[in-house]
Amino acid sequence: MTAPDDRERTIRTLIELAAGNNPTDCWDDRRARELLRSQSTADELRALGVADDVIAEIFPSA
Repeated sequence: MTAPDDRERTIRTLIELAAGNNPTDCWDDRRARELLRSQSTADELRALGVADDVIAEIFPSA
C-alpha cells in the first residue's frame, strides 16, 4: 500500500467517525471532525464522495 492509499484510508475512517450519530461516540465524532479539518479540505472530501451535510459539519464555512 502506498502513502496516498494510506492517507485516503485514514480520511475515510475519520469520515465514518465524524458522520456517526451515536451519543456514546460524541468525543470520537468531535475529534474526527477536528482531524479532518486539519488533514483535509472540503474539496478533497467532495472528491471522495462525502455528503454535503457532513462537509458542512466539518467545515462550517465551506
